[in-house]
Amino acid sequence: MQIYIVPTYNCNLKCYKCYSEKNLKEYPNYLSWTKFISIIKYFKTRSNRFSFIGGEPTKWKFINESILYLKNKNKNVNIFTNGIIPLRVMPNNIIVNGNNILNSKWEQKIIQNLSYYKKNGVKLRLRFNIDDTFNKGKIHNAVKLSKQFADSVSVSILYPIERGIDYGKNIYNLSVSLHLNNIPITISRAIPYCLFNQKQLNFLLSNCKLNGKCPLPTNSLVINPNGHTIQPCVELDIKWDISKLSINKIKNVFANKLTKVKNKHNIKCNSCIYFLKNECLGGCLAYPTSSVIHPIRESGR
Repeated sequence: MQIYIVPTYNCNLKCYKCYSEKNLKEYPNYLSWTKFISIIKYFKTRSNRFSFIGGEPTKWKFINESILYLKNKNKNVNIFTNGIIPLRVMPNNIIVNGNNILNSKWEQKIIQNLSYYKKNGVKLRLRFNIDDTFNKGKIHNAVKLSKQFADSVSVSILYPIERGIDYGKNIYNLSVSLHLNNIPITISRAIPYCLFNQKQLNFLLSNCKLNGKCPLPTNSLVINPNGHTIQPCVELDIKWDISKLSINKIKNVFANKLTKVKNKHNIKCNSCIYFLKNECLGGCLAYPTSSVIHPIRESGR
């Protein structure tokens, strides 16, 4: 089981299309140490994998203590961060938003922290979120940074999609460049297949774990800063109290509502061969397939 803890939706940046500011209105407070301990005790025999997401989890005053606490209990700890605030205690893995390194304002500070983490033996993953502005210059710099620091790279798309084919082209070009440099790549978020032509689609399916269907419900959940509200992911407004887990498995807690969301597919998917073959359901469940995406016409792979 994978547990994602959101200690805060506060952040020291305002990244384009980020969900944190919206969620901050509902959860303005930070996770307390008492509630954090309660969460860990609740899941102590159920999970060995804990991830901190946000907002920016390094803004939480207990982030270093929490990493130490979990590692002393032989838990695997991951931190998702924008890379600006350095950690004093090293987790097992750090996932850094690579887009912020491409910003000259933050580049030097984040690279300094990446070098520090690398020296301390932390596994580093760079995460690049792609839209239509992720041009050749950004791709070149992303590959250069990945060669220097990344043990692996995850590529995602910035939803909602506004100019779909451009997004698909940029995902493909970045992924090919990383692949040619022997850098492991995972496309970490469900993306509609109609963003790609057949050549692009074949490559991404074969080399980057592209998936057109959201895998939820899976054996994972998000715990919000109040310490008891759980969600299947931070983007989906499906919430239950943690007490639901006392009588249900995680998959079962969210299954019915997720099924209803999946059944509300965009009508434009009805004519898509990948939808008809149940290979693509239009990508992320939180966002409908955009009207600017043009479906693939080829029938084969």
